[in-house]
Amino acid sequence: MERLIGTISRGVRAPIIRQGDDMAKIVIDSILAAAKSESFEIRDRDVIAVTEAVIARAQGNYATTQQIATDVKA
Repeated sequence: MERLIGTISRGVRAPIIRQGDDMAKIVIDSILAAAKSESFEIRDRDVIAVTEAVIARAQGNYATTQQIATDVKA
């Protein structure tokens, strides 16, 4: 069978992430809901990526705008 489609990228909407959230559950639930809603199939060897910013929020590892402003002024 000839491959006719290459890499496909989808942005999946998820709930607002807060410190301490269970990222594995949120990612799985969001991907499965999107697949069902948009009628796409998750296949073996598919790659699911999560941005560093989302993980940082769940870990509480981010700077507020006030902290950044203070640092810039220094």
